[in-house]
Amino acid sequence: MRRVLAFAVAIAAVLAMAVVVGACGDDNNDNSSSTTGPDINAQGEGQLNTVNWEGYTDSSFVKGFEKETGCKVKDTLAGSSDEMYTKFRSGGGGQYDLASFSGDASLRAIKSGSVAVLDTSKLTNYPNLAKKLQVPTFNTIDGKHYGLSFMWGANVLIYNADKVKPAPTSWAITYDPKYKGKVTVPNNPIQIADPALQFFGQKDPYSIDQATLDKVKNKLSEQKPLVRKYWVLATDFEDLFKSGDATLGAGWPLMTNDLKKAGMNVKEVLPKEGVTGWADSWMLSKNAKHPICAYKYMNYVTRPDIQAKVADVTAYSPANLKTCEVVGAERCKELHVRDETYYSAIKYWKTPVAPTNYREWTDTWNQVLG
Repeated sequence: MRRVLAFAVAIAAVLAMAVVVGACGDDNNDNSSSTTGPDINAQGEGQLNTVNWEGYTDSSFVKGFEKETGCKVKDTLAGSSDEMYTKFRSGGGGQYDLASFSGDASLRAIKSGSVAVLDTSKLTNYPNLAKKLQVPTFNTIDGKHYGLSFMWGANVLIYNADKVKPAPTSWAITYDPKYKGKVTVPNNPIQIADPALQFFGQKDPYSIDQATLDKVKNKLSEQKPLVRKYWVLATDFEDLFKSGDATLGAGWPLMTNDLKKAGMNVKEVLPKEGVTGWADSWMLSKNAKHPICAYKYMNYVTRPDIQAKVADVTAYSPANLKTCEVVGAERCKELHVRDETYYSAIKYWKTPVAPTNYREWTDTWNQVLG
């Protein structure tokens, strides 16, 4: 029921936002802003409320932040961008200080007026972010920075190497009747972009026409009988693999990392058809009750040493290039921190606006799930 309510509220918000999001443009000019952030050297407010993806407030590094700053982190995990967007805006937008929005929700948050412009002069690690992540279109509009790039990565094909042989090279395996009842994929309308890219040759899988959307619907309906469960949280995915209920599916490097730590022989691959992905930004609520703690956290988790710890938990790629100096050349290569080719190969999430919009995608997704 929680998921149904989250989707319902998010759909209503998206309907109201569709037109204005389309007007965002792709302005990459980094014009300076007159925004003045809080005094980051001042004592924090003692608390920080976040809504974020799993792994972004892990105790392995959060405890250090709390000790350094006196800001106690209270986190809420979201299973989808819709859920994060809905939670972030609940209660007038003052319930949470920070959200770790992906590109399919960040522009919605900006255009809704619920996030504040950031003062990059107070973001101590901003100059060390990869250039492509300093002024990306998913968190910067008209030179105003509404988000601080944090981590990024691809939506990969994960499989149990003891059960799935030979090693897969194509997304077609998730449609193979041989694996009926052993497949898991995300419960998320943005998942529509994947078959649009993988099977229908869409260079921009987030801008598809109605005919392509109909083809995707048919393709996903073909897959549905094979799906054991549409996962919401990363832990859902991991539990399915641990129990043996699923042996392959679409997921994130976080799941691969966690399952390997649990002793499972799982592997991941970027199939030949291509992959979608995400780049996440920390965004500050316009009504944040703990802005000093929020800035302190953004500065803390984008430090190279902490970015390395986040990567240890999630296996995601850090935005701060100096992380390579902490993890070493081999690990830097594994995380693709400086790999422009890898970064450019990913089709990053963004909210569909035209020719079909997110409301139509959500309707289609719900029809597939029945």
